[in-house]
Amino acid sequence: MSAEISVQARVLRAFAVEFLTAHDPEVARRIMTPDYALSIGGFLLAGRDEHYLPATVAQLEQFPGLCVTAHDVVIGAEAVALRFTEHGVSARQASPSSWGGITLFRLEAGRLRQGWAEEDYFARKLQLRSGEVNRIDPPHPAPWDAPVAAPDPQTERIVRSWLSDPAAPLAATDEISAGRPRLAELIEAADLEIGFLFTAGPRAAFHAVLKGTYRGGFADMDQSQLGTEISLPVAGIVDAANGAVARVQICGDRLGLQRRLAHG
Repeated sequence: MSAEISVQARVLRAFAVEFLTAHDPEVARRIMTPDYALSIGGFLLAGRDEHYLPATVAQLEQFPGLCVTAHDVVIGAEAVALRFTEHGVSARQASPSSWGGITLFRLEAGRLRQGWAEEDYFARKLQLRSGEVNRIDPPHPAPWDAPVAAPDPQTERIVRSWLSDPAAPLAATDEISAGRPRLAELIEAADLEIGFLFTAGPRAAFHAVLKGTYRGGFADMDQSQLGTEISLPVAGIVDAANGAVARVQICGDRLGLQRRLAHG
């Protein structure tokens, strides 16, 4: 671990703790460029003040006590990634819920320039209906003390080769999907488009879109939807060791897929 917290870790800490957990939009204006854009769930929120902040502040208002717990971080020279759980009580349903996700950021001059994220909103929806909150995984013991690691060409080759098989992410060793269906139950993957990928030593993080056909999995979905062409955005953190992929953490947009299928 580093003796000092890096600039990269400081801005990630400001995002998770000072902005989201403290519910302070002014922090976002300090750590994000004005043209900040977030890709999430198949949508692009382009413009910090025009689109990103209004959407995020609306969620903070829905969950007035929302907290962010960090479980894993990847600190690169020009990009960072965070695995997290958001949790709180909904002001609409008066019910608690917790939902995980993975977010990636590209940095520019010490500020967040662009983001990619996927969150398990499907799990949140189920909890708000049932009133039973899911267990929250233990936090990372010292997320902001992680050292900066330089890009690693070998790690990038390993991960890109692994991603050349569209089905590879569906066999993730650590899937952020509370309950069923699992991602592999939802899509027969035929193609994968990488939107962003960076490496930091033996670690990598990526955002991609899986394309294929609907296999089933949603209990409330008509069987006539089987075989429908679908896309599924995913975000992941990958650890490489001994020339191969050793661990994969992944989150996919189950709720967005369900809604797209329901509305044709």
